[in-house]
Amino acid sequence: MASYCPHCGAPSPDEARFCMKCGRERLPAPTAEESPRPEQTPPTPEAPPPPPQAPTLSPTYTPTTPAAPSPLAVFFTRTFRGDWAGSVQAALWPVVLLLASAAALATPAYGQDDDAVFGFTDRLRIALALLLQSVGGGFEFTGREERPDFGSGSGSDGLGLGTDTGLGTDTGLGSGPGSTTTAVEGTASLHLVPLTMTALWIVALYIGVRVLRNRLVTRGAVQGSATAGLEAAVRVALLVTVGVLALALFAQPEIEGVELSSSPVLAALGALLLGLAVSGAVLLRVDTSLWARVTARPGAQTLVRVTGTALRALVVVLVLCSVVAFISLAQVDDLSEITDLDDSDISPLLVALLILPNLAVTALGIGWGAGAEASVRGSSSMYGGGRESGSFGLSELGDVTNDWAVVGALALGLVCALTLGVLAARRCVGRGEQLLAAGVFFGMVLLLAGFSGIGVEVSGQAFDSGSGFGGSSSGGGGSVDTGLSVPEMLLFGLLWIFPAALLGPNLLQMTGRQTAPPTPLTYAPLPAAPQTPPSQTPPSQAPATPTPTSAAPTQTAAAHTPPPAHPTPAAHLTPMDPAHPAHPVHPAPTKPHNRATIWVVTIVVALVVGGGATAGALLWRDMGDDKAGNGDNAGKDNRPAVSRSEDPTGAPSGDPTDDTGQTPTPASSSDEAPEAPEAPEGTERVTDPEGFSFAVPEGWSRQPVNPERPGQITYAGSTGREEFLVGVVADAPYTSYENFRNIEKHTKAAPDKSDYDRIRMEENTFQGRDGAIWEYTYTDKGGRTIHALNQSYVAQNGTEYAIQLSWREDFWPAGEGVKTHGAALDTWRLTD
Repeated sequence: MASYCPHCGAPSPDEARFCMKCGRERLPAPTAEESPRPEQTPPTPEAPPPPPQAPTLSPTYTPTTPAAPSPLAVFFTRTFRGDWAGSVQAALWPVVLLLASAAALATPAYGQDDDAVFGFTDRLRIALALLLQSVGGGFEFTGREERPDFGSGSGSDGLGLGTDTGLGTDTGLGSGPGSTTTAVEGTASLHLVPLTMTALWIVALYIGVRVLRNRLVTRGAVQGSATAGLEAAVRVALLVTVGVLALALFAQPEIEGVELSSSPVLAALGALLLGLAVSGAVLLRVDTSLWARVTARPGAQTLVRVTGTALRALVVVLVLCSVVAFISLAQVDDLSEITDLDDSDISPLLVALLILPNLAVTALGIGWGAGAEASVRGSSSMYGGGRESGSFGLSELGDVTNDWAVVGALALGLVCALTLGVLAARRCVGRGEQLLAAGVFFGMVLLLAGFSGIGVEVSGQAFDSGSGFGGSSSGGGGSVDTGLSVPEMLLFGLLWIFPAALLGPNLLQMTGRQTAPPTPLTYAPLPAAPQTPPSQTPPSQAPATPTPTSAAPTQTAAAHTPPPAHPTPAAHLTPMDPAHPAHPVHPAPTKPHNRATIWVVTIVVALVVGGGATAGALLWRDMGDDKAGNGDNAGKDNRPAVSRSEDPTGAPSGDPTDDTGQTPTPASSSDEAPEAPEAPEGTERVTDPEGFSFAVPEGWSRQPVNPERPGQITYAGSTGREEFLVGVVADAPYTSYENFRNIEKHTKAAPDKSDYDRIRMEENTFQGRDGAIWEYTYTDKGGRTIHALNQSYVAQNGTEYAIQLSWREDFWPAGEGVKTHGAALDTWRLTD
């Protein structure tokens, strides 16, 4: 019986000790004693291993490489790995300027003695907060105070909130033994952008960036990167932002429980935007390839030209208006008293320098016909709120000064508008770009008008914990805003700017200069002149068409030859016809223009369009104010400095040599008129023995003259405190304004006129003569507040007349006092 090899499974005889196939020794057969093993199935032979071979690669397999960074990541990587030393030097210029200016403002003690509440460090931090408004910062005071009130009264002896703080009447409710706690908190903020500091900040940053640009060009940093200038601009902007943020955080002092906030986030954001704009505009030109790609498109070139023209015109206009505004302020008498700076060591002209561009924008707006508005708003939780407003424009300027000031303001507006027109004609291509430059300039002016105003906002609240009754609270607030009227600026600016932009090319033509060429012309030499006159040349002898061989050089030269800077006379060169390059175009002879005629026509058109539209709009607005009939408008329309209230039927003056600087009108240069105007309704004319007559309210009569004051005549009613006081001084050796100044000194110390407060004191013109108007309030012996309005002038005979109306202040807002005084001035006549 055959058995199988345990190694390879091949059958072999039982007696065979070794396998006949694999040659290995077989196991001995089991003995009888051993139990038989189960029959085993032969194992499956193992498959031979495959032959070794090289691994095969998939046809789509590619080696893995790291992904390339994005261009933005590369840009920021180069930005943060760039030259920080030069950027720090550039950013130090505006930051050091802010710190140095604040130190200069903090040096004076501002009237404080040795025990000054505000030390130099506090003044420095306050000045920094004030100057940081030039880049967008804030200026806000916040304070809170708690005081215990003891006793059993009604609380009137506590904090005195009813009269001292202006927050309402007393709110204490306790009425027995015990105590209450009163907490007072309030905020006050100043909204002022000192544009002088903004301009200096931009100039300082521009200087630092220019130095950095020269450093980049000298060191060859622009060769290794196509965006080296833009990277440096980002570094400078970031550093400037960090510097301004550090100064803003420092400029937040706390003095005796009052905290000052400079809005560091807003200041840093404004510095970042201004830094990016200035640095990018200067350093972008370093990247020549990037700049070439940006300005390769016609639209980008147009934008660059238009923006540059508008900026140049804006700088010229602001400088001119700043000079005019500063000179005008320097001519104002008692400027310190008007601005309430007479008790401090600050000159009002120094304050004007800080906001000189603000004043320049206001002067420009007034010259174009817009008005400077002022509004006062107040509110209280117990008494409600109210609002008053007023404006100052060309008409008010004429009332305060004279008509020549109005002419000067209009001339300033005309010069500023024509400056833009001339610059646009010289630098811009075509009417479209010129009008676009005018629009960009106008937008910048409107932006400055919006930021040139001044605002103050105050709010407060008082909390009383009570004495077992739950407590109470009261509050109030108010604001004062002054600035140029943006809607009026929008209206009148359109009437001045765009006509001036259209007239700009004509002005250049009058001066013999050329505007920016819209498209360069190609020129070709003229053909030889015929030997015979054109009228004698037969049609068959017309010049033959040039052959292609002779025309080709001409066309090639015309296509590649740039136009000459100074074209030669027409006898040698002439423009080519684009449709037929071989045929030159002979321009038609133009008639020479008379430069004097063009100048006259241009100025007349500008004045008619701008000044006429301005006068029409102001007239329309005044008519609307007359129809309204409120008290404020009545006071504005009845100003004594104008002669429109004179009798139009009066005879003209008999003195032809009277020169008052105004257009002569009937009865405007004489103190006497043959026909006096009728008294308005509700009044009656009175004639005084002292040689004058005027209208007084019905029922008023002449009062006995005080022997101690024989030159003062009083007209009053039977009841009330209202009265007219007419002063007569013969052969006055002074002007009315000088007399008012002298009387004011005694009024401040008079016992019967306490709490004196001047509202205005101005020189003016009354009935063609030099005069002055004085408006003030005071408290009489009876504790009543009196509102006085006094118009004075020196007549032709040398006598000074002062017409003063005294009216109770409580009834003054109704407008009757202004109407009564205006009627008296309109009907005033001399009878001697």
